[in-house]
Amino acid sequence: MIRGLRIGVLVLLVGAGSLVATACSDDTRDKLGDAAQSAREDIESATDDVGARAAAEAFRGSIKAADLDDARGGAREMALLQEKSQDLPGDPVTEGIADADGDGIDDDGLVEFVVGGAAACVTLPATGDDIDVTDGRCS
Repeated sequence: MIRGLRIGVLVLLVGAGSLVATACSDDTRDKLGDAAQSAREDIESATDDVGARAAAEAFRGSIKAADLDDARGGAREMALLQEKSQDLPGDPVTEGIADADGDGIDDDGLVEFVVGGAAACVTLPATGDDIDVTDGRCS
């Protein structure tokens, strides 16, 4: 849906620009080209933002729907995180699922989803299911 919207807006911008450009000076054509480029970049950025957030929210929902057992690591259980990070919308790059000490529990409870130039961060609690999603990189 977002991809279709993006393509539709670009077609509209290119079409309008082509009609106006035939009757305009070189300077005006350059300005129209710059405006169309800027609009395309804005659309791509917004699409990336939505994609990263959608992936993070889908991940959050699938973790919350799982049968969490705090004795096994709850929302930070490595096997659960690895399973639920597969096949997310937008085909994001998943970062931050790590178990350096080998205890089967994610070390810091921060999982990041990156789509294009945008990111969203999921914060997983040590116990319980109070999972938070924020826009931007995990800090």
